[in-house]
Amino acid sequence: MHLKLFLFLIIGCSISVAGYAQSSSKYLKAINQDNGTLYFIKPVKFKAGKDRFIPDFTFLHKENLPEEVDLRFSLFSKTPLRDISALSFYSGEKELGKTSGRELMYLEKVKGKWHARFSTGIPFSTLLEILAAGENLEIRFHSGETTLTFPANREWAKASGLIKEILMAEIGK
Repeated sequence: MHLKLFLFLIIGCSISVAGYAQSSSKYLKAINQDNGTLYFIKPVKFKAGKDRFIPDFTFLHKENLPEEVDLRFSLFSKTPLRDISALSFYSGEKELGKTSGRELMYLEKVKGKWHARFSTGIPFSTLLEILAAGENLEIRFHSGETTLTFPANREWAKASGLIKEILMAEIGK
């Protein structure tokens, strides 16, 4: 009887650990390198009407916390947007941060929508605040007189919570 209970517990724990590992690999990839660990936070879609904002984040963790995170994002919209005045992040009315420099990587038309791909950087501390905001996160893309607002969704709430937990365990923040 005790052996069956023990085996049941072992199998149950194995299944839950495997489920957690699959869930975390859906949102975060860590690659060990000679000079540290490269973290890649996989894209999660933000939607505003028919427009889509799809960010991904990359940073290298060595002995100390990284200062900056590479942020690349795709913006799908009905009009071509080549310029970006600012990209800002909010939790409610509190501004969490804005982008530093910006670069348009490419602009192309795909299935009747414009796909603009941008590259920029944000402080690591801003990334942590973005993750902590969870479902309250709102991303605002500013281009001249145009502002597109992308509220977080349930998938972001799930992903950000999981990523934050993993980063706290692995790098202590």
